[in-house]
Amino acid sequence: MNKNWHTGIASHQGTKKAKNEDSYLTKMTKDSVGNEIALFVVADGMGGYQVGDTASRLAIEAVEQWWEKRIDRIVKKKNAIAQFMKEADKVFSQINKTIITTSNHTGKRMGTTLTLLILYMGEYGIIHIGDSRVYLMNGLNQGLEQYFQQLPKDMLYHQQTEILEIEPELFQLTEDHSWVEKQVLEGKLSKEEARNHPKRNVLLQCLGIEKEISPYITVGKYQSNDMFLLCSDGFYSLFSNKEIKHMLLNLEKEYGNLQAICDYLINFSNFSNAHDNITLMLVRHLFVENTRSKKSISWLPILRND
Repeated sequence: MNKNWHTGIASHQGTKKAKNEDSYLTKMTKDSVGNEIALFVVADGMGGYQVGDTASRLAIEAVEQWWEKRIDRIVKKKNAIAQFMKEADKVFSQINKTIITTSNHTGKRMGTTLTLLILYMGEYGIIHIGDSRVYLMNGLNQGLEQYFQQLPKDMLYHQQTEILEIEPELFQLTEDHSWVEKQVLEGKLSKEEARNHPKRNVLLQCLGIEKEISPYITVGKYQSNDMFLLCSDGFYSLFSNKEIKHMLLNLEKEYGNLQAICDYLINFSNFSNAHDNITLMLVRHLFVENTRSKKSISWLPILRND
């Protein structure tokens, strides 16, 4: 990463488990004219002490190999994000087959969630299966005034003032492929009941269990003051979305450093008796746009906050 990217990454086994079965990945490159494209991935393995980490690692390694092989060609496409999503969907299917084959060979059933976030020139793409999550916090301006002051005038957004006046909101960009989420959508459980339900870890979809999968895919736009949070369920199961929002707001004001925030949240989660592995990734892209007019941000109907 470079000065245009603020990131923080932290992962821990939690207070109950003997091993961390989560895996993660970050990758970045540039297109032919220097625009940066970055990938952030979280995988939460399942299947017990010996195989959960194997499943998540297989998924991460497959994504990394695909990135190294294909990303230079993808960014040459007219709509790079759409092309990325199209290819990633096929990669998910291949990973699913690989994990099933590995399970059959070893005699040990295993699976993993897999959540990918791609950021490129003010657009994001997400492809996801399982119950890890991607959130977007918009309207954060801590430290951005100083950043903007250091830029040449011809590189500033014409919307700079508007950016700094947005009221912060937290949006959950992914949908959980879980039994409790289905109950929420059917009106049988509240969000809070789902978060504390005994069946909260029961997944309806993940990689490595069923032959047919249907990943969740969404795309959208982001601005330089937006911050993305990727996390495994070990984190958000401890805190409501409202609590996560307030923690991010307060810690951004106190630290201003995304790595420090991740480290604090891991420690606080363990202090809160984290029962599962925890992985957190915070990302902000301070990109500068010269070549095209800024479009106003528009949220897809699926976005929700609570």
